[in-house]
Amino acid sequence: MKLVILDRDGVINFDSDQFIKSPDEWRPIPGSLEAIARLTQWGYRVVVATNQSGLGRGLFDVASLNAMHAKMQHMLAAVGGRVDAIFYCPHAPDE
Repeated sequence: MKLVILDRDGVINFDSDQFIKSPDEWRPIPGSLEAIARLTQWGYRVVVATNQSGLGRGLFDVASLNAMHAKMQHMLAAVGGRVDAIFYCPHAPDE
């Protein structure tokens, strides 16, 4: 099996010092979704591993995070790509 593990913020979507807290704030970096689609088409499994300390800080909840990931998956599907799994760390820096 061929596997690629990607970070999310700053790799797939634009990052923010104020955190990405909602689907409206989640914006893909130009070309990132198409690159993931190419990996998918070439037979790679694509997994996202992302630090989401905004959860631990109380800036957004799991439902909002799931909605952001649903938006990402929907936009990926539109260009022929997919992410096979998403893993996140919800802890704040002091945990």
